Amino acid sequence: MPMSIATVRSASVLTAALCLTTTLTGCLSGSGSSSDADVDPLLRSTASGELRGVEQNGYRQYLGIPYAAAPVGELRFAAPQEPGRWSGVRDADNYGSDCPQAGVTTDAAEECLYLNVFTPTTAGPHPVMVWFHGGAFIFGSGAGSYVPARLVGEDVVVVTVNYRLGKLGFTAHPGLTAEQSASGSYGIMDQQQALRWVADNIEEFGGNPENVTIFGESAGGLSVLSHLVSPASAGLFQKAIVQSGAYSQTQTAMATAETTGVGFAAALGCSAATSAEEVACMRSRSVAEIMAVPAGSITPTLRPDILPTSVGASLATGEFNDVPVLMGSNTEEWSYFLASRGEANPITAANYQAVIAGTFGGLTPFIVAQYPPTSFADDYAALVTAVGTDGVFACNANVQVDSIAAQGTQPLYVYEFADRDALSPGPVAPSWLTLGATHASEIQYIFGSDEGFTERGASAEQVALANTMTGAWASFAATGNPSGNGLTWVDYGDSTGGMLSFQTPAIEPLARATFRTNHKCGFWAP
Repeated sequence: MPMSIATVRSASVLTAALCLTTTLTGCLSGSGSSSDADVDPLLRSTASGELRGVEQNGYRQYLGIPYAAAPVGELRFAAPQEPGRWSGVRDADNYGSDCPQAGVTTDAAEECLYLNVFTPTTAGPHPVMVWFHGGAFIFGSGAGSYVPARLVGEDVVVVTVNYRLGKLGFTAHPGLTAEQSASGSYGIMDQQQALRWVADNIEEFGGNPENVTIFGESAGGLSVLSHLVSPASAGLFQKAIVQSGAYSQTQTAMATAETTGVGFAAALGCSAATSAEEVACMRSRSVAEIMAVPAGSITPTLRPDILPTSVGASLATGEFNDVPVLMGSNTEEWSYFLASRGEANPITAANYQAVIAGTFGGLTPFIVAQYPPTSFADDYAALVTAVGTDGVFACNANVQVDSIAAQGTQPLYVYEFADRDALSPGPVAPSWLTLGATHASEIQYIFGSDEGFTERGASAEQVALANTMTGAWASFAATGNPSGNGLTWVDYGDSTGGMLSFQTPAIEPLARATFRTNHKCGFWAP
């Protein structure tokens, strides 16, 4: 039966686009060019005041920089505002607080809208790469897991960003809509505020404000797609990289999000005679009380000023910011989520259909017909991994890159990460599951250092692949073309174009038709 990707979305799928607490070891530091540099090379002057960073391991870092006012009081559930000024010199040698999220109590606070800048010591202007972390819009931060040693070594300025998460970042409510004309998607608005900060200040750090690439993975990748289609993000970036972000073609309608928001108010004990009273009550509740309410599945809310239409529809109709794009997914995305279930018992012939139904519901009989166990040598974990990878990530990505190629005019480069021996990005796989090139496993090939990667057990071939990928990402950020240093990457829209498969021992070309066949995209996205 013909099916669209939107059909197979479910709350469990969206929640599963989850927390990427990838532990990437390496060295921190970051550069810049400043009028004060002759006196103190680590001193920088921003619109909010002066700050001093630190230098170590060959580059400079400026941590915990406020890019917006603390979203507390009347600014809770509201658009981000400009940060206040500080007097004197601010020490930028520690990360700011993470945004509140379930299970994190020591390093999280509502005053969390900070970013971090990492710069080479060489003179600029350098291309700028702004990273939006993953975590299902529920977990994560721009702090220490994302160490940009390799990227900065490619003469790139890297910025990592905290943004509001969960209910604090994405609640819509009729009272908020009445107050602000629209509500929800505050986390996306935080990212836009961070990009405005970059436009206003990054030159002071040796970055080129007219050469900004946004990139992100999972929810961070969906964030990048949201900026691609957001009119409010136009002009704030010049290139985009989407890593495993194509898991959601449609976003939450305002009416649906408002209904959820009313339920959230009730869960907080804030039901009232008027919507305005409910909003006032929600703003009065403590962070702990808000965190005690399950976040559920989070996606950006459709609102006319930020996301007028869904990502899938906007790309299909050409209503997006037409910039060069680099985009891809991983061959075994779904094994991450199987490992994260913490299930000791294996997936077997007796239960695999129930596992599939937990995500895809009534589509399960049709899916089972397409994925016979004999095709997987009766490895039911591999079968379910393929189903989730194909139905949630790979074929979504295929639809989106085809839309961009058809509607856009700028270069488009597409990859599949396929190092099936990649180190785990976090979850410990049970004995019955092979992670392979799982969700988030490509991050360690972009962030981190060679030394840290080797210490964790990476082979020489994997370190070489990491350097090739980092070089390609940096080249794309600098010029809009990832080719170079022995790598030839043809535009996806070119008559001879296709994809690259990033794997060891050697990177291989991957035909578009082969990708669609491998992932059964004729079934998922005919």
